[in-house]
Amino acid sequence: MNPGRWALSAQRRRSADLEARHRRSSFRRAVAAFLLFAGVLAVASVSAAEPRSVAAGPVAPTQWPNSFLAAPQIEGWPNALRIFGGDPYQTSLAAALVMRGQGDFPFGTSDPSSGGVQSLGEATGWWGLGVCPKAVIVVAGDSIADALAASALSDSTGRSTEPFLERTAAADPLFDPPGGFARVDTYAAPILLTPSARSGATALAVSARLAAQDLRSGGCNTARQAIIVGGPSAVAPEIEAELVSIGYTEVFRVWGGNRYGTAVAVAAALGTGEVRPGVTSCADASTSDGKVTMGFWANSVVEWRPAPDECRLLNHAVVLTDGVDGIDALASGWWTSYWQVPVLLHNGTAELPVETAAALSLLPIENIIVLGGQQRVPSAVVTEAARLARANTIRVSGPDRYATSVEMAKQFGGWWPTGNSGGFAGAMLCIAGSAGNGTSARGSAEMLSAGPWCGAATSAIDRGAPARMLPPVNIPQPALVAAAGNEMRRRPTRDAVPIVLVPAGDDRLPEVVATFLEDAFAAPENCTVQSGAVQYAEALARRACPLPGFAVAFGNSSAITPEVLGEVSSALSGGAISPKLDSAILVGAQTPDPYSPFGVQSAPAIDFGVGAFVTTQSMAPVYFDRQVENLKLCIPRSAYSGARWLVVEANGTAAILEIPAQQWYLTDADGTPRSAGKGAPACMTIGPPEALTAPVLARSVGPSGTASDSLMLVVDTRRRLALTRPIDVVEPSTVGTPSETDPAQGGDTRFLFQNSSATGQVLLGERTETIISSNIVLRLYRGSAAPGADADGAVADTFTANWEIRTESGTLKGTAQGEAILENGVWHFRGVTVLRSGSFAQKVFGSPAPAVSDEGPRPIRPIGVPIEPLRVGTSDAYGAGGFSATLKVNSPGTADDTLSWRPEAYINTLTAP
Repeated sequence: MNPGRWALSAQRRRSADLEARHRRSSFRRAVAAFLLFAGVLAVASVSAAEPRSVAAGPVAPTQWPNSFLAAPQIEGWPNALRIFGGDPYQTSLAAALVMRGQGDFPFGTSDPSSGGVQSLGEATGWWGLGVCPKAVIVVAGDSIADALAASALSDSTGRSTEPFLERTAAADPLFDPPGGFARVDTYAAPILLTPSARSGATALAVSARLAAQDLRSGGCNTARQAIIVGGPSAVAPEIEAELVSIGYTEVFRVWGGNRYGTAVAVAAALGTGEVRPGVTSCADASTSDGKVTMGFWANSVVEWRPAPDECRLLNHAVVLTDGVDGIDALASGWWTSYWQVPVLLHNGTAELPVETAAALSLLPIENIIVLGGQQRVPSAVVTEAARLARANTIRVSGPDRYATSVEMAKQFGGWWPTGNSGGFAGAMLCIAGSAGNGTSARGSAEMLSAGPWCGAATSAIDRGAPARMLPPVNIPQPALVAAAGNEMRRRPTRDAVPIVLVPAGDDRLPEVVATFLEDAFAAPENCTVQSGAVQYAEALARRACPLPGFAVAFGNSSAITPEVLGEVSSALSGGAISPKLDSAILVGAQTPDPYSPFGVQSAPAIDFGVGAFVTTQSMAPVYFDRQVENLKLCIPRSAYSGARWLVVEANGTAAILEIPAQQWYLTDADGTPRSAGKGAPACMTIGPPEALTAPVLARSVGPSGTASDSLMLVVDTRRRLALTRPIDVVEPSTVGTPSETDPAQGGDTRFLFQNSSATGQVLLGERTETIISSNIVLRLYRGSAAPGADADGAVADTFTANWEIRTESGTLKGTAQGEAILENGVWHFRGVTVLRSGSFAQKVFGSPAPAVSDEGPRPIRPIGVPIEPLRVGTSDAYGAGGFSATLKVNSPGTADDTLSWRPEAYINTLTAP
């Protein structure tokens, strides 16, 4: 019997059963539609309630749904991207969205809004393949069985013979009658996972529906047809009507009586083919030149590379693999998708399943590619398969699933290591986690999305890996990979984007994978990967080092641990990049810490100082600061680290500044490199303070998109301490080093200025009071005398201050600290101030609520000891802001020194009842 006719008659019988079930389930469809609508509303409402600010860690595009029902995510590493969600359904949604991405986030920009658009349908700013599918494939997510064959339906190249499938639902049933057959354009069709009818599900998962809507009428507007793989006990018949309701013109179903029958039905729909007359060799017959170009010839024609310098074309090829656990077949999805190779399944016994045996007898087959070892598909079964099909057999396997995935990368993708990473410059691969078997299997469901995605990446290889800056960023010339407009952007040396398996949940790469990556991306002798970041960046720029590879991982950290992903990212650079993901840090001063020496929170890696604050005062010349009138976010030395970008959000608009481009890591504002690499004091403009109606949010973002905690900074002028003019004081009492000197060996000076006839007014909230008097105690530390100074004294001059202002309504008391510069007989003091106490403050704002700890009072934390990044909370102080003071030395000695000083603070604490 003709195999197409044989499959057609079987599917017609099944179609009649489906129609009967449709008529019995109209009520259930209505209920399911209502529940689904409610679920989508829940996603929208939860997403709308989420703030734009982000906590520390990976940053998802702002248009992506974000709720417990659907929260697809992407996470960047120096040479890798993780596609994941809270469960496999959400991972499949993330994979579908990343497939169509066209932009640079999170590697080339820190803007998760994709250029400011708010609609998912409009946004394409995250990195991806730039591919819009013509169809979607829906598969039950409770079992991988049906998906074993589904990847082959997705057409990576757009050149296949389209599968011939049975229509089961249509928007216009008169024109496209259910039960009819049609060719289906499956170009780049992703696999969308949905709960199984076996668990009672009668509607698409929210994440699957969102993906289907986006690809049909959102970001792509190209998908017109949907294919359900599996019978009605796997994917409920109600889902067919649901797909039509969201705009799919036709819905097709391909299935059999069991998983083996479904695989046969897919094989019959795809068919097998052979190369056109006259073609005798592969597109690229050898890998010895360091490049491998893949070609598509016809459905099921495979380029097989059993050795680096050998390639054969296998006509009329099918795969035979284990259908019980299906590990090897899932890892093969990238090449079965690319070459449209049907996958037939074995049941683990000593005999072939009846359905598989029939297909081998009836389909035109010349080559059977057996995936897996003897335990998966015994030799006797292979012999029987060859006899039934009258075909040649080739077994591709390793001692375990991880080794088998490596063998497939070599034999079908030409990923034969050359001992020189130049042969793999810019190459991409996919990573999936897998462990266990049967009901104890882990990671398998996440792999379902990988096959079509990695097949599409193989076809879209000209797009290549994303442009990115490699860490560290605090060096003179950070390494740029494939920068836009740079001649370094070029086609990768390997077309294939293979799937390589790693143990799910383990924190180490299996030896076979580690060795494979080490051999493939081994650094050449002239690439100084072990000499430090500066040398590596320079070598990469002059092409002594090849472009690193790039990996796309599928699944959350329970499937692929951060340790393993970091190890992969490092291996793809030949070991030049650290396997540890550097955290971007931004420490703030808006929540003072009463247990630190000066009552404000210290920052990691800060020798002396506090974190970010807002001010309208000029912080030049100590800080990089070009704006005088506007409100600014100012960051003391070393309060930011591992950061490529600084992001400030005000009134719903994000301003982004690239720190390396500003040279803040290299020199101070006056051109002196006091602490190269640590980050100089600097300010970023926010805007006119009167235009702000909400708190400012600030965060730093690392080169691969990982963000620091968001800082909330109060900028409400009704909660502000300010002076109408600086306070001028003269004739200090002093102790210590003369003020006109700045000795390199150190020294400190203590100044006490008192003024019993101060002029000007103080603004506190909405109150204005005349200043009666003031006093300030200021201590200046030079060089190695500064607290926390390096052993060699290579730090900036610093200061601390305690100040008090008296008015008719009471007192205001505060502290300040920062850095100082001596220029032409004038000391410039710039830093942060904290309003600590005072009867006037208490009258206006009440008593500040004290910071409470269940563990009791904490000991004073020494300056420089790392602590957790700042979080918004309450304390026993009112708020923080900018402090500026100018000390004129005048003549030698301190008797005629004059000081002009001014604090500004924004009140951020909650007050006690």
